[in-house]
Amino acid sequence: MSTLISDSAPNSVPTADIAAESDALIIGLGNLLLSDEGVGIHVLRRLEQQYGFAPSSVELVDGGTTGLDLLALFQEHNLILLIDALFAPDSAPGDIQILRNDAILAALSKKLSMHHLGISDVLALAQLLDYRPREIVLLGVVPENLELGTELSTPVEQRLPDILTSVQTILSDWHIAMKPHKPGIHAPSPTGAALFLADPVSST
Repeated sequence: MSTLISDSAPNSVPTADIAAESDALIIGLGNLLLSDEGVGIHVLRRLEQQYGFAPSSVELVDGGTTGLDLLALFQEHNLILLIDALFAPDSAPGDIQILRNDAILAALSKKLSMHHLGISDVLALAQLLDYRPREIVLLGVVPENLELGTELSTPVEQRLPDILTSVQTILSDWHIAMKPHKPGIHAPSPTGAALFLADPVSST
């Protein structure tokens, strides 16, 4: 049975800092043409289509397989959530791993991430340039299938509700509400757009 592998540390961002600067960025990473390698993009699409956020200053970014192109976004946001496939040889497909701040670089140094080189460079340069966000969280999902294909494997597909719940928990730590759209409300999925603003939670 797939389980949550770990959460490296509890949320360490002071409440006052979150209240003052609650803008958040969610980046989905991966390649939609390589099955589970695209899990970050699949999750991002579901967030955009099915959920709203409050406050509404949450941006969803399709990071694809890019790396350094994301650096500027690390300067603009204080709270960043990365969603990606992660290698974890001792774990079952679909297992979820949550890493925070320095633990992300430590994990990526072991080449756990499918895109470890680009993201490692971004994190290192953001720190070097002194505009590192207040908190960065990596939500990783262990893949089963990395062959050519646009569908997720069964073990990963079955964990999508748990992945979305994990995203909701992380955002809640940042004092950001994530709620399903009301029946009949459906935001269209962007086509070819690398950056789009998340829909706010309705106040009614």
